[in-house]
Amino acid sequence: MNVEKLSKYGIEDWFIEKLKSKDIGKLYKHQENVLKKGLLNGKNFVVAVPTASGKTLISMFAFFPHLKKRRKIVYLVPLVSLANEKYDEFREYFDRYRVALSIGDYDSADPYLENYDIIVCTVEKFDSLIRHKAHWMNDIGLVVIDEVHMINDPSRGPTLEIVLTRVKEMFKNVQIIALSATIANVDELAEWLNAEYVISDFRPVKLVEGVLLEDLIKFSDGKEISIKQGITPEEKITRFVLGKKKKQTLFFVSTRKKTEQLANKLSDVVEKYIDEKERSELAKISNEIISVLESPTDQCKRLAELIKKGIAFHHSGLLYKQRKIIEENFRKGLIKVIVATTGLAYGVNLPSYCVVIRDLKRYYPGIGTYYIPVLEYIQMVGRAGRPKYDKEGIALTIAKNEEMMDEIFTRFIYGEPEELKSKLGNELVLRSQTLAFISIERQVRKEGLNEFFSRTFFAFQYGDVSEILDRIHQIIDKLNDWKFVEVKNNLLKITTLGKRVSELYLDPKSANLLINGITKYSEEKSNYDEFSLLSLIANTSEMRFLTRVGNREFDKIISFIISNENKFLFNVPSEWDLEFEYFVPSVKIAKILYDWINELPENDIVKKYNITPGDLRGMIEIADWMFYSLAELARLSKAMNMISDINKLRTRVRYGVKEELLKFVRLEGIGRVRARKLFMHGIRTIDQLRKIPSATLSFILGPKIAKKVKDQLAINEKQKSLKDL
Repeated sequence: MNVEKLSKYGIEDWFIEKLKSKDIGKLYKHQENVLKKGLLNGKNFVVAVPTASGKTLISMFAFFPHLKKRRKIVYLVPLVSLANEKYDEFREYFDRYRVALSIGDYDSADPYLENYDIIVCTVEKFDSLIRHKAHWMNDIGLVVIDEVHMINDPSRGPTLEIVLTRVKEMFKNVQIIALSATIANVDELAEWLNAEYVISDFRPVKLVEGVLLEDLIKFSDGKEISIKQGITPEEKITRFVLGKKKKQTLFFVSTRKKTEQLANKLSDVVEKYIDEKERSELAKISNEIISVLESPTDQCKRLAELIKKGIAFHHSGLLYKQRKIIEENFRKGLIKVIVATTGLAYGVNLPSYCVVIRDLKRYYPGIGTYYIPVLEYIQMVGRAGRPKYDKEGIALTIAKNEEMMDEIFTRFIYGEPEELKSKLGNELVLRSQTLAFISIERQVRKEGLNEFFSRTFFAFQYGDVSEILDRIHQIIDKLNDWKFVEVKNNLLKITTLGKRVSELYLDPKSANLLINGITKYSEEKSNYDEFSLLSLIANTSEMRFLTRVGNREFDKIISFIISNENKFLFNVPSEWDLEFEYFVPSVKIAKILYDWINELPENDIVKKYNITPGDLRGMIEIADWMFYSLAELARLSKAMNMISDINKLRTRVRYGVKEELLKFVRLEGIGRVRARKLFMHGIRTIDQLRKIPSATLSFILGPKIAKKVKDQLAINEKQKSLKDL
């Protein structure tokens, strides 16, 4: 079907012209089918088609009837990286409408969103908006859920399931569109969502899957290719792919450490395939990478050196800005090879001519080493083939012997993905969502709570929800003990404290820990210090799983705990209790943050604790949220004598400085390193900074930063003068 015919479905001419300007002249068959089945008539749909087959465009067609009625569109994604990508895409396509991105600050109803037409949200953010009863939600006409197969994920799936259940219950006239590349039981999910479904195995770029054994690649279409250049399988594949003009490779491996190891091994091979012009551009990109931090870490330097050779590693331990730089320049074709962990398969749109899944097995703690799910394999191979560039994409795996090759073909290439299964049994999610349900309703009978959970995907799949309901009733008893809920006979009523805990998007168990810590600190303040508060927030479920403790670290941390037991604002669990296993990593996190606020250089921190800059930034970000929550709970607890301590420590954690530098780091361009330079040069106050000659400041900070600082101080002075008028 030609795109001109979209007008008969109510798609406006300007959008059709936009499609044509992007060389989209015809619709794929499944796109046409979903229109014919009533997409623009308000029907719910589940769309299961391969990656790069136009799923997002299908959802964009559905925007039009709602925009005409001045109804809002909410587009939900599981990851922040994907949210940013969709936000940019919708701003480009719908430039005559107002597009918003809402991904942070869980303690806000974001009232400004009332003025926007298309809102891109993470699932967790949308969940928090529901808890805050954002009044503009009454204007929602369409909810799109991208990557809906994440309902199968043990960590993110339960929240997505509850959000979808709420959308079905709270917004009766809202259209729901669920998108995925891989759903085996699409009919079951569609029935739960009261939706039509469209499935297709069509790909605009043909996918050929193969297995490399020694020097021979056997493909799923029966072809065989001999590749002999190189020693290792990875080197052979790299030479084979880069030997083709403008082709790139994306390797998937199982761990962050392996991404760096393989990228380093392949760097000399990749370097041979870049020309002088590319070498010059890559040097600039390398400089960007190393300049992300004021003081680059060893990891930053390793990555920067590899990028000069046209290769990069990519994992969650990198800083967000570094990952964006890598992705952008891979799309441009400057970076020829990326070695990544599997998380990249679920994130941004990053197609490659060749995808190599090197590690088909993974170690699962407490279980052992097993093959990855077929669902995950399909997500990764979906990255193979660049629309508009390639006629086909190839996805390769590596076999050690004939037996393994047969297993790969049977299990992965010819195998079927696993069916999506509810993971609602997650205890943490059940605690949080039970409290949230009561908070939203203000008060509810137990039967009402039972009815809600009886309408979840879990209940739809398994029928018998008695086990879940038994656990929920045990949770209610806990919520009552913690004074978050009042239970009177059959009636559940939210308390002021419980409502605030739900709004703060805290695990109720974490909130109870914080409240008890507030009481202890407030009553015996002189006995505790900044480490006490750091260890308190680090012991919450939101933080304690952010790192692991290696065997070499364990004894040192045990010794530290014994020596500092009186510093903790909670009872330290017995070394023989299961709880102790979760407590030890929290102490490591507290020690990391303590060193951070006492200005231990970032590179020293990551080496000392065997973490990455990305790990550290993740801890800082969540710690900021936890300190904000701690201050809010302290206000409710009337512990006013500790709010100043909390807020001061929160700011120190955000910037990684001692208290004496707080006045400087609030200035744009001044981080912990430059702030310390100012202090070492005898500058103690903002007034001194304002009066120091520009030439002297340039000597300390460099001309560009010095000018930026002086400009800010001049603006601040001008604003101050205007206030005096």
